[in-house]
Amino acid sequence: MNKLILKNIIFLLLVLPNYLLAQPANNWWNQSVFYEIFVRSFYDSNGNGIGDFNGITAKLNYLNDGDSNTKTDLGIKGIWLMPINASPSYHGYDVTDYKAVNAQYGTTADFKNMVNEAHKKGIKVIIDFVINHTSSQHPWFIKSANNDVFYRNFYRWNTTKPTYKGPWGQDLWYTKNGSNYYALFWSEMPDLNYNYQPVKDSIFDAAKFWIDSMNIDGFRLDAAMYLYENGSNVLNQPETFQFWTDFNAYCKSLNPNFMTVGEVWTSTSTVKNYNNKLDNCFDFDLASAMLNTMKSNNTFQLRNTIKYAYDNLQFNKFSTFLTNHDQNRVYDEMNGDINKLKALAAMYLTLPGTPYLYYGEEIGMKGVKPDEKIRTPMQWNANTNAGFSSVNPWQAVNNNFSIYNVQSMETDANSLLNYYKNLIQTRNNFPALSVGTYQNVICSDSAVFSFIRMQNNQPYLVLTNTANRTINGFNSLINMLGWANGNFKCKELLMNKTESFYVTDNVIGGISLAPYETKIIQLDRSTSIEKIDELVELTIYPNPTNDVINIELNAIKNKSTELVLMNQLGKTVYNQTINSNGFALIKMEGLPAGIYFLKVNNGKTYKIVKL
Repeated sequence: MNKLILKNIIFLLLVLPNYLLAQPANNWWNQSVFYEIFVRSFYDSNGNGIGDFNGITAKLNYLNDGDSNTKTDLGIKGIWLMPINASPSYHGYDVTDYKAVNAQYGTTADFKNMVNEAHKKGIKVIIDFVINHTSSQHPWFIKSANNDVFYRNFYRWNTTKPTYKGPWGQDLWYTKNGSNYYALFWSEMPDLNYNYQPVKDSIFDAAKFWIDSMNIDGFRLDAAMYLYENGSNVLNQPETFQFWTDFNAYCKSLNPNFMTVGEVWTSTSTVKNYNNKLDNCFDFDLASAMLNTMKSNNTFQLRNTIKYAYDNLQFNKFSTFLTNHDQNRVYDEMNGDINKLKALAAMYLTLPGTPYLYYGEEIGMKGVKPDEKIRTPMQWNANTNAGFSSVNPWQAVNNNFSIYNVQSMETDANSLLNYYKNLIQTRNNFPALSVGTYQNVICSDSAVFSFIRMQNNQPYLVLTNTANRTINGFNSLINMLGWANGNFKCKELLMNKTESFYVTDNVIGGISLAPYETKIIQLDRSTSIEKIDELVELTIYPNPTNDVINIELNAIKNKSTELVLMNQLGKTVYNQTINSNGFALIKMEGLPAGIYFLKVNNGKTYKIVKL
């Protein structure tokens, strides 16, 4: 083996942290971007105003045409269908038959055809599996309420009516036929009693039906933390954890590649209890942190939130999103600012985790609760009913559909839709952005969200400007890479152009970001074009220091040279002008220990360590 190559390998093994070298196990969902579909609102194929399975089949090419060489589709590799079981409601979260599809959406044959066609294009299909509760019209509940011997214990009944309230202060117990039953979400959604073995057997049997007979690829598990109750303790019970462990193992016994993702709408610190029980859980804290970052232009909360998720939810054991079918749409959260929507898209499509895109989010669909208004028909074009249906749809389309629609945005190179396509295709083409390791990168400007994704020792630097201002001259600390000083030119992936920057003392600088711009830079140390050591104008000593830094200007004396000392958040803590003899002294005894950046008015930046 070449001695130089061997020397570099030894250097990497000694210097790079373990979390950058280790490559975790991969599953198909870790490499997929999912698209959440409300079937009723996606596309009406038969002209009755309601979306259907055949409508999804007709629009699969929009999601993924099956050809990785084309750039006209979104590049979606998984779809999540909101409830498709038989149900009396428009939303379907109150099931009346776990082995039947909603007749308004089509037949079982239509569904199976849609799944088969999706698979041909490389798209996996997961469905909402709503098993915490059923509809009050489910035959099980009707028989249970009528004291059927076998079905009575399918639900929780009590002769007296408990008075304790639910997690958000709601009533939990309701009266029927002289007895009281438990229902967490609504009186017409009674909770199943999983302490009764026939309930578990029935649900496992339904799961087998969808896996074996309908060939689906995964379940999104609604209300996953509420299955078991112990008195007034109604969430996150030990029995719930055990159930999901058993359920997940059972699903994988039928299909080893089957996926489970849980809706555990709570803090990340609680979500981590579902590690090794389910394959994934949605991270609601992370979604909120991304939205808050764009509202505050400060990345501190987001950095802490993603670090906690990355450290505590295990690698790729969480799912990312911006908003979903239960929340006001992200368009409204950002007051319709498309540039902010682009920045948010870049965030969650480059961070660790499995991302989920809510239908219409990619074209800026709007919607504020009630729920029907955040689940309106997809806006395909500027024609009548937004191209969703040939008749008046079940719910009126948004009034902005003439501008915010697929057809119009496909022809605009700078549209939100084409930005999403570029992002997803970039993620698909560079696996480090989906399955690579993650490392926070400290930046001198708090509005810049920066981190490194790495796979097979190839790092990618991701920078997002969360502010409505151009940011020039910021610098970021990349000490985890151990780069030599130099000037570099590397490939920027989103714009497919060359990005020039410099590295000095493990600080990268010389990059600028337009308002809300994201850059993904493929760092390649072999592209050094000039050694910065030869251009250094300052000598700084001692560094590290405890109290005083001496600065000597080596090259250009008798010139006014301003020095600005900044902390890691980019805040100026000291500044002065270097004197004519080329010397300066900076007192640091009153500053806390840490890393500081000394910026010279010629644009260069130097790192100073305060002990």
